[in-house]
Amino acid sequence: MQIAVWGHPYSEYPEGQDGIDDFRRGFERMREAGITLYIPFVLTHTKAYFHGTMLGDAERDLLSPVMQCGREFGIDIHPIIGFGAVGVQTGGLYDPGDIADPPSFATSWRCARWPVVRETTVTVAQQMVAAYEPAGLHMDYMRYPNTVVLDQHPCHCERCRHARLQWLGKEIPDASDLSRPGVMHKEIQMRGEAITAVVEGLKQVARDADIPLSLAARARYLKDAVPEGQDWARWAADGLLDTVCPMSYNPCDDRFQAFLDQHKPLMADTGAIWLAGIGRRSSLGEISAQQMGKQIQMAVDAGAGGVCIFHAGVFEDEDYTVLRSLASA
Repeated sequence: MQIAVWGHPYSEYPEGQDGIDDFRRGFERMREAGITLYIPFVLTHTKAYFHGTMLGDAERDLLSPVMQCGREFGIDIHPIIGFGAVGVQTGGLYDPGDIADPPSFATSWRCARWPVVRETTVTVAQQMVAAYEPAGLHMDYMRYPNTVVLDQHPCHCERCRHARLQWLGKEIPDASDLSRPGVMHKEIQMRGEAITAVVEGLKQVARDADIPLSLAARARYLKDAVPEGQDWARWAADGLLDTVCPMSYNPCDDRFQAFLDQHKPLMADTGAIWLAGIGRRSSLGEISAQQMGKQIQMAVDAGAGGVCIFHAGVFEDEDYTVLRSLASA
């Protein structure tokens, strides 16, 4: 069983508590708890925590001590790249159209139909991998904005409008169009092609470095992932993904089990490793360390290769105790 964790080194190791010995203490606790993969957010809300030629100076270079301690304590590091909050700042913004008071996460998103967005994202990942030599590369927010916005407000940017002329005959679908299955099929197909092109570019970066490519995947595959252009089951089947971490966070064990039941056939025969996502504390709520342990066992019983837990920054003594007992079982 593999135990992975997502981490926020910029908050786990705040300024003044970010010396190499601080990192060593944190990584030693993770190793003793059986954690073998640490997935750090190193680019978030326009701040970079690693050096990159295209990004300029880092806010703080936290990827260097993370990499050093990962090697010292035998924990693989898969730094994160993607869109949305973890995306590279370029042109080519997603345009929600005339929506009143659009959420800020949507208006700062990049549309993958723009070559500059695709190319810059891949280049930054390439530079990061070359400079830091991580054990893997992880994708998060590798999609279009949430369906809560996207379903009624498909992208109105210049590239998307031009593409629709070829299959819809007009630049922007109206409410009637959005209710037609054929129109939505083409719309989703268009998004999927754009995002898949980025995944293919990042897969080439990983392939060139001989490292795996992993993904934080939307848990509701047909409701969210596919409409947002993140067809992770197809990517896994096509060999683009080495590890898939569906974010199946839920404080209700029955709902968590339902996610496991949905994801198992999607991952079957793909050749990719399935790490079930567990939300120790997430936007969906908080679970206890004991419930986290229970959900880990549920995931293993369902056939997952392990789990990926969100997130390391909220772990307390009891969490490490639970993880140690599971790792030694």
